Formats: sequence, structure tokens, C-alpha cells
Amino acid sequence: MTNIKKYAAVAALALALTACGNKTEEAAPADNAASTATSGEVVGEATGQGYGGEMKVTVTLDGETIKDIQVDHKETEDVGGKAVPELVEAIKAANGTDGVENVSGATVTSEALKAAVDEAIANAK
Repeated sequence: MTNIKKYAAVAALALALTACGNKTEEAAPADNAASTATSGEVVGEATGQGYGGEMKVTVTLDGETIKDIQVDHKETEDVGGKAVPELVEAIKAANGTDGVENVSGATVTSEALKAAVDEAIANAK
């Protein structure tokens, strides 16, 4: 009988710890900053937690227009690594993350990148 209680306690603890996992819709608040680039341009930075680890995003704005997005990441080459440039181009074309869909198979990467871009834009303003 005590073994059943032990197993139940371990299972409950495992479930509780699983619920405390990574929230991909939030970018990690480390190393966030804003700086000024060339005339009229501002740069914002933010860090998000991708599937392969930390993603550092640098967004250059000219007024309200996204001019450039640089991403330093460690995503897997075949999945997240292919999704990052696709997402960057989609975000630049949309001039923001609104309406930009996640890349199939790279949901964690997509959500982390979009959240970090949003945060970098906010930091630039």
C-alpha cells in the first residue's frame, strides 16, 4: 500500500513540474536594450528562448518601419534553422508579427522569435 502512495506522489510531482515548463509565447527578459543607429534609425534588442536555446534578436527601425532583423540562434539546422529566415522575411514584409503564421514543425522557434521581435520593437521605442 505504501508503494502505491509513493508512486502516486512521484507521478503528481512529475505532473506538477511538467506544468512549470517553458512558455514559448514569452521572450526571456535577459539582455534587452535599445540604442541609436544611423540618422533616424533606432535599434532594439531582446532575447527569447527557442527550441535550441537562447535567441538574441536585434531589430532596426526607421520610424515605424522595420528595416532589418538579425537573429543569433542555436536552432536545429533542418527545422528551426530553416524557419528563422522564413519568419524574418515574413515579419519584415508584414512590418511586424501580426498575422505572421508559425512555421509548421517549428512552433517553439516561431513563437519565441515573434515574441522576441515584439519585445525588441518595444525596447527600440
